[in-house]
Amino acid sequence: MLKRKPRQLAALEKRMLLAANYDEWSGAARDHDVISGNERWKQTDHSPLYDHEEIRLRLERLRQLNGRGDHQGLLFTLNQGIHGNMGGMGKPGLYQRARFGTKALIGDYLEEIWQALDRLASPACSDISFDEKIDFFQRASHCYGHSALMLSGAGTLGLFHMGVVKALAENELLPRVISGSSAGAMIAAAVGTHTDDELKHFFRAENIDIKSESKPSLLSWFLAGKDGRMDGPYIEAMHNHFVRDLTFQEAYQLTGHAINISISPAEEHQTSRLLNAITSPNVLVRSAVRASCAVPGAMPPVMLEAKDASGERVAYLPSRRWIDGSVAADLPAKRLSRLYGVNHFIVSQANPLVLWSLSDPKSEDTLMTSAKRFYFGLARESLRHSYKLSKKYLKPFPKLHTMASQVNSIVNQQYTGDINIFPSFRFFDPRKLAKQLNQKELEFLIREGEVCTWPKIEMIRNCVKISKKLEEILGLYDGEANRRNQAVLN
Repeated sequence: MLKRKPRQLAALEKRMLLAANYDEWSGAARDHDVISGNERWKQTDHSPLYDHEEIRLRLERLRQLNGRGDHQGLLFTLNQGIHGNMGGMGKPGLYQRARFGTKALIGDYLEEIWQALDRLASPACSDISFDEKIDFFQRASHCYGHSALMLSGAGTLGLFHMGVVKALAENELLPRVISGSSAGAMIAAAVGTHTDDELKHFFRAENIDIKSESKPSLLSWFLAGKDGRMDGPYIEAMHNHFVRDLTFQEAYQLTGHAINISISPAEEHQTSRLLNAITSPNVLVRSAVRASCAVPGAMPPVMLEAKDASGERVAYLPSRRWIDGSVAADLPAKRLSRLYGVNHFIVSQANPLVLWSLSDPKSEDTLMTSAKRFYFGLARESLRHSYKLSKKYLKPFPKLHTMASQVNSIVNQQYTGDINIFPSFRFFDPRKLAKQLNQKELEFLIREGEVCTWPKIEMIRNCVKISKKLEEILGLYDGEANRRNQAVLN
């Protein structure tokens, strides 16, 4: 029996590796937990990682109130606070032992809150007024916060993001707020300019057939070789394939996704921008993506375009030019927090400039990861101080000064979030960053994004369960409030 268990676990791990979809993967992961003994761990409340006693008490209280239909008691209890990290239940460490999910107590508690919210929102809950309900749900949503998906810059590795988006969308976990920089901007823009039904068929390797008629430049020939080049016309064709020719406002009205594109200034004394339907509603999404993908030294800076009041295409900030968004704001977490009340970040990170140096800060510390963080932290501080010392000496050389400033900006950024999805590889052939990918490479990157997302799905599901329910309720209540206001006016 002892010899059989390792063989069974190895066979299940192979099934997980070769799974065609999330259902197959999760089935193998659940079986793995049963055989490994982690299912017993999940069914036991105790763990030093969270306050299981407090959560159990709150769960039993909610069950009692739900059971006897005590709406006022539910409202009072929920007003004490709905927190995604109640008693530490949101800690990543709770999702690193089992292959599928975490403690059953956490799932039961979240489900009971979901049921309580649903009961209070129901028309059957008539002993609480409409105004009291909407006030509570708005406060609860504001306090609980929202999740956002941030897609990093990545060159052609950005197709990894397609797999991540595909996995989240198929499990109905794709956040409403999405940001992207450089290659991530193209994928974010694709999501924001296509409806959910269209996306079901869009993110498949067989649907990506991009052709451009152009002669290779010397740089593209050197980087990618004669068999596959990523020159200007090809990149433009790729943007046209992925992104509809809409403004940010039009895109939001079409899909409901709040997409955000990071761009960096080409000139000194300017700051990076985050383009979206709030800050720049009339800007054309394609032009924002072109700017965010303009790699310094390889592509010229880009002028943004917009639609004027008559629908004509016009220059936007014509005196300014913009470059690769990942240079200054690969993951614009602070701006997303300010604009949308986001306090939870899912990061798809495939930026080749930093990928090799990153480890998940939310993962369990090992000697190797601790040493890696120490080494790269030391290197970052050294580069930071070197830049400070060299600034005054580089002033007579504007191009060198700008380049040094861009490098310093890259070094000083935060490249991870609350839930981090990395590709399994850390090193790559740099020539492929400028190469047109063949069908096999496309399929590999998209599948890599899916496979690397699947182990995070249940953690994401638990983290967004309550905020999604609150958003759903408020959507219904906003419609009801509009109907009531219209009735009063009539």
